Parts: sequence; C-alpha cells; structure tokens
Amino acid sequence: MTGMDENQCCRRLLLPVVLMLLALLVGACADGPSGLATTGGGPTSAPPTATASPVPPSPTSPPTATPDPSPTPTPPPPTATTEPTVDPTIFLQQVQANELGWILVLEYHLIEEPGGRWSRTPDNFRRDVEQLIAAGYYPINLIDLARGQIDVPAGKTPIVLTFDDSSSGQCRYLEDGQPDPDSACGILLAAAQAHPQDWQPRATFFVLLDVDLDDRILFGQPEWAEKKLQDLVGWGMEIGSHTISHYRLDQGTEEKIRWQLAVSENTIEAIVPGYELQSLSAPLGMYPEDESLIHGGVWEEQVYDFEAVVEVAGGPSASPFSLNFDPYHIRRNQVFEDELDIWLDYFEIHPELRYISDGDPLTVSIPHPLPERLQGLLAESLPEGMALRQYPLGQ
Repeated sequence: MTGMDENQCCRRLLLPVVLMLLALLVGACADGPSGLATTGGGPTSAPPTATASPVPPSPTSPPTATPDPSPTPTPPPPTATTEPTVDPTIFLQQVQANELGWILVLEYHLIEEPGGRWSRTPDNFRRDVEQLIAAGYYPINLIDLARGQIDVPAGKTPIVLTFDDSSSGQCRYLEDGQPDPDSACGILLAAAQAHPQDWQPRATFFVLLDVDLDDRILFGQPEWAEKKLQDLVGWGMEIGSHTISHYRLDQGTEEKIRWQLAVSENTIEAIVPGYELQSLSAPLGMYPEDESLIHGGVWEEQVYDFEAVVEVAGGPSASPFSLNFDPYHIRRNQVFEDELDIWLDYFEIHPELRYISDGDPLTVSIPHPLPERLQGLLAESLPEGMALRQYPLGQ
C-alpha cells in the first residue's frame, strides 16, 4: 500500500469516530444541563418562558413559596395646585369696595300697556332688568337693606326693586297656574334663570287687601291669591304691607291706624304660614303725626311691628351703615320715562358714590380717604357681628 493509500485508509477509519463524536456533541447541545430547548428564529425572536425543573423539598424545611409577582407601583396623585392668595388690600382696591355708597331703591306701580307716569310696559321693565344686570347691580329685598344684611357678590352693587298696589301686572298667572312671562314676577324669574351668577329673584311687593279696584287686591285673580303670596315668598321675594285699603296714615285716628296696620300684617301672615312681614310702604308717602305708630303696636290683641318703611320718592337711599340712614324713612326712585337711565348714568360718572360690595356680608369695607360727600358719615356702631375694614385707595 502506498503512502497515499495509507492516508486514505486512516481517514476512512477515523470518519465513523468523528461522526459519532459529532452526534454526541449535538445531543449534548440539545439536552444539556440547562434543560432549555433551543428554538430557531431570527434575531428578533424572543426566547420562550423557561420551565423550571421540579426540585423535591427538603424533609427538614418547608417548601419554598413561589413569590407573588411584584405589583406595578401606583404613581402618586398629582399635587394640588394652590391658588395664590390675594392680598386683602389689593383685592379691595381691585373691586373698589365702598359700602358707604348710595343704593337705588326703585319704585314700580303698574306693569302693563300702555306705558305712562305710573305704568311700565312689560318690554320696558324687561329692559330695565337687563340694563341693571349689565351695569353690575344685584337685587336684594328691602328688609335686608334695612337690617344691613347685604349679601352681594364682590364688585356688585345692591339694588332694591319695590312694587306698590299689588296690581295683576305685577304677578299674573296663566290658566295652568304658572307666572305670566310678561308680568313682573315672570320677568324677574326668567332673568334669574338666564343669569344665575348675576341676578337672583328678589323684590319687595307692597300689597292691598280691600280697595275698589279688584285688579289691585292681592294681584287680582282671587282664585290664585293665596298661591301667589306663597310662591313669591318661596322664590325668595318679600311681601310687605301697603295698609288694608291704601289708607293715608297722616289723616287717621290712632285706632284707625293700628287697625289698618295690624289687620294687614296678620292677614298676610295667616295666608303664608311661618312668614313674618316686616316692611311697610306708607301710602302716598304720608306718615302719622306720631311715627311710633308705624314702628309697632296692638289692635284687639293683634300685634304688628315693622323694621322698614319706604317713602314715595327722595332719590337714592343712604347706605345702612351711614349716619344718614333711617330704616323708617327709606328714600326711593320712581321709575318712569328715562328716570332710571338718568341715575344709572349718574353713577357711571360718579362711581365713588355708588355702594360696591366687598363680597363679605359680615364686613363693611370703605376706602380711605372717602369721597368728600361721604366723609364723616360712617355710623358710630355697626350691626352686631360685623367688622369694619378700611383700605387705602390704589394709585
């Protein structure tokens, strides 16, 4: 055998050995000590989940507990953003608070067509309300003015709407028992619904009980009389007395005056259980010679008392915190023709004389120095529980 033949012979003998060794190596790779099966796949293939070989527990130790998967941590809630605190002085300067300023107490009579000296058309009354809202006025009841309990948003001006004589146009109901949208109470309710942040259903109605004109006895419509009074109070408005029969208090005897006031108040309170009538409109603005008669009294065991009495004219009312304020002589502005426009324009020109709320019913805020026409007029004492705040005028 040549050398070539010997080499070939050696390769032939070694080849089965090599193949056997390769087979063993491949088997070892397929079933090695890790127990993992190799799978094919490209570079993006993820390996399958490993299955651990069972390990018999030791007889001297408890089985190893399989730990629960760690919960995903819940991120903490976002930190609340704290509103910046406004310096009280800067706030009062911004809203221009002046709770010693004047307040309009408007006086209406008939709400009907045609308009005239004592009547306001529904469209004109609706325009009045929209104009007041646009100019930053906010309604309150008369008794709140008299008591100095003025709860009005900051920067707004309180205004009192009063209605004398209880004619049907002030509060008329439709057949279904709902307010006529062209009556005063219907217009006031619609305004409060349309402008909930800028208007509330507040007004004071001075009613009559027995006069020659049926239309002016508790707003006419006797079948709805009790419901109307109860609804007005339920909506947040105020019922006041205009005496029983529009009686001139300057011409009667003490007995007659006490009868008019006591029966008027007690009759209305009986119609609206739980309601306490506290306001009076003196017919024609006339007062009895003895003014203590309108403060309170008794007629045949019927007790009456009033905290507020309005006059028939006189211009804007003084602030309830002014030395010039008298709750038994509250001045009013009659609304006819362009009278309301004149006063709204006046306060646009002289905003320093207009009552502007600080938004806190328990404080009385006034600027320093006060406008010249208001200087020296702050009352010596404020209603119980109220505090005075003075602030410098801004530059």
